[in-house]
Formats: sequence, C-alpha cells, structure tokens
Amino acid sequence: MSISQHAPSPRRRLSLTARFSALLVLAVVLPLLITVVGSELILRPTLLSQAATEMGNDAQVHAQAIDSLFIARLQNLGYLRQFFAIQKYLSGDETYQLQAQNELALGYHLDTNYSNWSLFDPQGKLRLSYPAPPGTRGKYTIPPEIIDQLHNSNRAMTSDVYYDDNTHMAFVDIYASVTSTDNTLLGFERSTVKLSEIWTAVNNETNAVPGSYAMILDNHGVRIAYTNTDTTLTTLPQGLFKSVAPLSKDFQQRVADENLYGNDHRPVTASADSTLTTILQQDAQAPTTFQFTPALQNEAFQAYRVKCQTVPWTYLVLRPVNTITKAANQQDFYLLLIAAVITLLAALVGLVVGRSITRPILQSVSSLLASSQMLKTQASREQVKATEQKWIVESSQVGLKSVQYYTEAASVAAHRLNEMSGELAQKWGGLDIQRAQQRLAEIISTANYIEKAISHQEKSSKSLSTAIRITTQVTEQLVEGATSANEAASQLETVIEQLRQVVGK
Repeated sequence: MSISQHAPSPRRRLSLTARFSALLVLAVVLPLLITVVGSELILRPTLLSQAATEMGNDAQVHAQAIDSLFIARLQNLGYLRQFFAIQKYLSGDETYQLQAQNELALGYHLDTNYSNWSLFDPQGKLRLSYPAPPGTRGKYTIPPEIIDQLHNSNRAMTSDVYYDDNTHMAFVDIYASVTSTDNTLLGFERSTVKLSEIWTAVNNETNAVPGSYAMILDNHGVRIAYTNTDTTLTTLPQGLFKSVAPLSKDFQQRVADENLYGNDHRPVTASADSTLTTILQQDAQAPTTFQFTPALQNEAFQAYRVKCQTVPWTYLVLRPVNTITKAANQQDFYLLLIAAVITLLAALVGLVVGRSITRPILQSVSSLLASSQMLKTQASREQVKATEQKWIVESSQVGLKSVQYYTEAASVAAHRLNEMSGELAQKWGGLDIQRAQQRLAEIISTANYIEKAISHQEKSSKSLSTAIRITTQVTEQLVEGATSANEAASQLETVIEQLRQVVGK
C-alpha cells in the first residue's frame, strides 16, 4: 500500500537559458528600436526642416543675386540717362552724336551681360545704338504698351523675356526715360541685358544635391529659366518657356506680336502645373516651402520659393524628397542591421552564459532527483516491513487471547476440582478407605498440577503481552517513520519540480 501522492505536473515553460537570452536580447535591442523610432519621429522631420532651410538659403542667395544684378543695371541706366551729350543729342543737337555714342559705349562696357545700348525718340524711333543696331521685338522696335508706360511714368522698367535663337540666350530690355532739366521728355534709353549669369546659376543647381534643379517663373507663369541637364548646352530644357497654366488670349497675342520667349522658333505652350498656378495666384499668402510632383517629373519634390524684389519673378529651388530623407533612411537601415547583428550576438552570449548559470542548478536537480528516488525506495521497503510487523503483532494478539481464554478455563476447572475434593473429603466415611484415599490423592495432585500450569500460563501471558506491547510500539514507530520518509520524498519531488520550472527542464 503506497502512501505517497504525486502532484500534477505543471505545463512546460521556457528554459532559464532561453529566458536569459531573451532578456539579454531585449536589453540590447530595445535602445536600438527606440533610436529607430526616434529617427522616424524626430530625425526625419528635422532633416526636412534642415533641407528646407538650406533650400531657402540657396533660393534667397540666388534671388538676392538677381535683385543685385538688376539694381546695378538700373543704376547704370539711371546714371547714363543724365549724361550731357545723350540729353543734347536726343534734344536734336546732332553735334553731340559721337560723344553720345561714346557714352553708350561706356555703358556697354560696364558689364559683359550687356549686348546693346540704344537711344530712341519719344515716338519710339531708333536714334543711336552701340555696338550695332538692335533687332526688332517682333513687329515693333519698342512694344506699344512699353511706350505708353514710359510716357506715363518716369520710372525705369524691365520688359518681358526674349530669346535670341542665334546666341541661344534669353535677354530683357531695361528702359528709362531721358528728360531735360525742365522735365521735358527727350526720348528713351534702353539697355539689353543677357540672362547668362542667371541661367548659369540655375543650371548649377544640380551641384547642390543629386536630382535637384531650379526654375524661375515670371509674372505670367512662364518658366523663363530652367535647369539644363545637357552639359553641352546645345539643347534647351524641356520645361523652358512653358507656362504653368494656359495663357490668356490677350497675352498670347502679345507673345506672338512681340516674339516673346522666342515664340517664332519655339511656340510657347502650357506645361500645366496646378500647384505652381495656385502658388502664383496666392502670391504673398502662399507657403514658401511645399511638396508636390512638378510637371515633367514623376516623383515628389520639396520646393522653396522666393519672390524677387526688382523684377516680378519667382525663384524656385526643387529637391527630390527621397534625397532629403536619404540620410534618415540610411540611418534606419544601418540601425536595423546593427540591431540584427547585436541581437544574434546577444542571443549567442545569452545561450552561453545561461547554460553556464543553469548547469549547476541542473546538476543539483539531478542529484536531488537521485536522492528522492533512493528515499522513496527506502520508504517503500520500510513500509513493507512495517506492514509485515503489524501482521505479526495482530497474530500475536490473537494467540494471546487464546492463551488468556484457556488460562481462565483451567482456572475454573481447577477451582471445580478443589470443590469436588472438598466434597469427597466430607463423604469420606461412606467410601472404601483405600480407594477413596487414592482418588483423593490423585485429585489433589492434579489440582496442584493445574494450578502450577495455570501459574506458568499467567507468566507466559504476561511476557507475551509485554512483547506485543513493545512490538506494537516499534511497529507504530516504523509506520510513522515510513510515512514521514514518504512525505519527505513528496516534498522533495515538489522542490525538484519547482527547480525544473525555474530552469525550464
């Protein structure tokens, strides 16, 4: 009969080695994951902001360069229109022609971007030019709306953009009224300025960031400068002289009449861009930086716009969004790669360290398990012995009861015999004397024998009782010891199972 009770086996858990490795991996990888998330949430917007700042600085520098260029050209024109010989010549004094031409030559040599200086009378008729007679502006020498504006204002003004197909260069005309000391209109002075420096600056935008480019929009929404990816400069960019929205009929007629943007050789058409159209319409209220997919492009760009102050132009710098976020993407990739490598190394280290930590525990578990098995075996043997001893005790108790029973019966018989002997003695006179005496002696002898046997049985009974009592006590102790050993074995098994749960084996 077994007294032990086996506790139900708990469900298996991860080993201590695996858990140690997992904790080590988590401790190493978690900071990297936080860094990656921080990169996405913080670094990427910061990079976009920094890129916008860089683009803004770039656009501001170029816009300021354009303003500086035109401010200098307007100052040149303002100075020359006050020259004495020019005023005399336009007032009708032909004797000042050579001197006036020399003054025009002086203006021409002030900057390499000048291609022509000319003088016109108040009706727009050419009077003098340097170094050669200027070409017409479409149908006109001077467009009529410019003559009207010059008559109504004494301020210098800049024309729309023209294109010379022979020199492959765009240019503008800068006009100023020439007046006498009494403010009488004597005529007009015009300097033709090539946009070579501006186009070069726009073309060099590709040097800032791979894939970046720039453009300049005039007040009509026409792209008057556009980054040229053809390093030979033998072809024009596809977007050059294309409007961001369809032009009005009136302005289309002006383009045709004045041959604006080189329309005779390359008709001005629309390359629609709703975002830029909206920006131009909003003007000052439009954002300075924004993202959109420009016309003629198939990816998103970050743009920054700056409005020039001296001419109604808008300078835009555009950079691919993927190049702006490339650093963040590369950092994320490297962080993930590092995290993967460190995770593998941490897992390997965790396995090695975990095994070194759990090996003594596993050895202890094995030793405890062996001890538990030995203890259970010993308890089982003691339990068998105790059971056998208990059976002997029970048999001895049955024998003792029998001895006690016969002892009591013999005592009763002996007592009866004594009574008969007494009666015989009392009737002694009526019996044969010899025979009666013989019988009486036998009865007395038997009675004495019975009494002695009974006395011996009583002594044996007492000894047996004492032995049974001692055996019972020993047996109870054996049973208690076996039970305690079995309970200790069960408790040891519980401890072993708990250790197994700790180490996961």
